[in-house]
Amino acid sequence: MNTLPTCLCFCTAGTMALAASSVVVEHPLPYALCQRKTPESGEIPVRGRCSATGNVPEVEARFRNGKWHALQTDAKTRRFTGAVRGPAGQGSLDVRIKGQPDTVVSVQSVGIGDLFVVTGQSNADGRGSVNTTLAPGNPFIGVKFRGGGWSPGSDPSDNAGKHASPWPIVLNTLIPEQNVPIGFIQTAVGSTVVRQWRAPGNMFQRMEKMVGQATAGTMRVKAVLYYQGENDITHHNKLSVLGDYTEYRTHLRAMVNDMHSLLNAPVLVGQITNLLNMRDRNDGVRRAQQEIWTESPNTFPGAVTYDIFPTDGVHYRDAENMRVFAGRWTHAVRNAFYAQPPIARPKLTAIAITAPNTLTLTHDRPLCIATWDGKTNAKASGFRFTAKDTVLSDANVVATEIQEGVLSVTWNRALPAGGALSYGSGKDGQGKPVLRDARSSIPVPMLFNVPVPLATAPIQTAP
Repeated sequence: MNTLPTCLCFCTAGTMALAASSVVVEHPLPYALCQRKTPESGEIPVRGRCSATGNVPEVEARFRNGKWHALQTDAKTRRFTGAVRGPAGQGSLDVRIKGQPDTVVSVQSVGIGDLFVVTGQSNADGRGSVNTTLAPGNPFIGVKFRGGGWSPGSDPSDNAGKHASPWPIVLNTLIPEQNVPIGFIQTAVGSTVVRQWRAPGNMFQRMEKMVGQATAGTMRVKAVLYYQGENDITHHNKLSVLGDYTEYRTHLRAMVNDMHSLLNAPVLVGQITNLLNMRDRNDGVRRAQQEIWTESPNTFPGAVTYDIFPTDGVHYRDAENMRVFAGRWTHAVRNAFYAQPPIARPKLTAIAITAPNTLTLTHDRPLCIATWDGKTNAKASGFRFTAKDTVLSDANVVATEIQEGVLSVTWNRALPAGGALSYGSGKDGQGKPVLRDARSSIPVPMLFNVPVPLATAPIQTAP
């Protein structure tokens, strides 16, 4: 059997191919990953051509030394196409002309597993300064599709091939944990806005083309990972909604529906951290991102990052920033697809002024307090209470006390009636100790001007 060292790798019409003797394999190529159809198995599209003369050759293929599968060969063009069924895993895919062992082409490190599409802007693409390599002890090689080709998933993993991203860290955690090949298609582009990611926006079209290339036209993926919104706060892109909640909400919902229609896969929407000193704009974008998690059947929560202070105020660059950012995405992906049962987000079930200067918030599970980098604290931050001309912030909070899921917030003055509470608004929680789920350490959902009654009562909050 001819293996890769004895095969010729060349380009034809801009497409990489592997060849041995009279057989040329154009797909799959080394490190290609195909989305599994069931937890146990999937199909690998196979295409190429052969130069054998005479009768139409009978071309066949197999995966990981399994059963040979017949492929279809066009009598005129001698091009072959088909698919090989196989178990989830990673190994060699062999193609040959039946009965001619000297025609075998072996493509190494082909996989059947879970394939994710990365979309959004620069933080999704990656702007890290410290590269992560794949752990050698992983049971499978994590992979990426970038720049028109497949490769191992180590950094640099952005589109330009210059920077680190969260995705190798995600691969290093989830692959040994789930014991399945995992990879990503990197389509994110810096400075883009939500309008561009809905059909027929230029980023949507670009993503569609790249997924088609990576999947040999099947468009089969596990999910889309979307982290974007910074440029919909600023004016640097002329299509920006400038933080308008209604506009961003409209485009985000359309984008999710467009991507789901194209890929028949859910979208994990991340919630961005604070950018610049623009409270209303930041809250408009993040409110829409948080609400879509429960209001769209095709959406799951992505990374929650409102508490993380980015290295340069915009990007996750240093190793610690990137580690935590990647951890939030790891939790989101695990919770959406692998956890049994998934960990639900903490829910605020009641809120009330229970004493002249005490606000009590009741959640459905135990909470803890910590900063984004894991430092615990006795006092939580991120509060903003408004009533008519009164605005109270963390500077007015004397103490916070947690008993399981019940939080008491003591202020330095009496709380006026008719007020509303926000949590994590603007930069209130950024870089500070915030309320977290005691089990997952993920920050509690943000609050956006939730009315505060005078007596304990059930409430309806933003999801």
